[in-house]
Amino acid sequence: MARIQVTTWYLDYQGPVLTLPVWPDEVVLTEARIASPDLSQFLFCAVGHHWRWFSRLSWTYQQWQDYLTAGDVRTWVLYQQGTPAGFVELRKHPDHSVELKFFGLLPAFIGRGIGALLVRAAIASAQQWQATRIWVHTCSDDHPAALKTYQQAGFMVVQTEQDEDEIPTDYPTLALGAEFVHSRIAFFAAKK
Repeated sequence: MARIQVTTWYLDYQGPVLTLPVWPDEVVLTEARIASPDLSQFLFCAVGHHWRWFSRLSWTYQQWQDYLTAGDVRTWVLYQQGTPAGFVELRKHPDHSVELKFFGLLPAFIGRGIGALLVRAAIASAQQWQATRIWVHTCSDDHPAALKTYQQAGFMVVQTEQDEDEIPTDYPTLALGAEFVHSRIAFFAAKK
């Protein structure tokens, strides 16, 4: 593990009640209503590899399945011209607050003007889920515009932390998802 200095910002939504945005032509946001570890692992990796997201790289197929079927997670997938462009994962906590747990665009779709619409859709979806509070956290190791994007959407910084984070030194190998692939094979082999 390599250690890096990271600033983490925790933000609460302080803006108005929102409606779902009107998307440009050939852009569609769809809720993934069937728990799919394959889809969620793909989205986490496709969006997160560029920013070295690693918190779920060691998750097995069963861990993903358990997480997605617990009843407190919802996922939306953004498509542009039929191609996955990004996603939103919301998680409702026991206090009925909703965390914008993961949010992002695949690298090829950054800079096309759909990120601000996606965060608006995430907020509106959390509000429709009857959230008592909507919150998110981002860090200095994330996309350089992440903090600004959240603030422009109506989030306010409520806490800032500086800490050392441990980043896997073998990130490229870990990012290949061998643990997930092996556990997926075993999961379906056990069902035969």
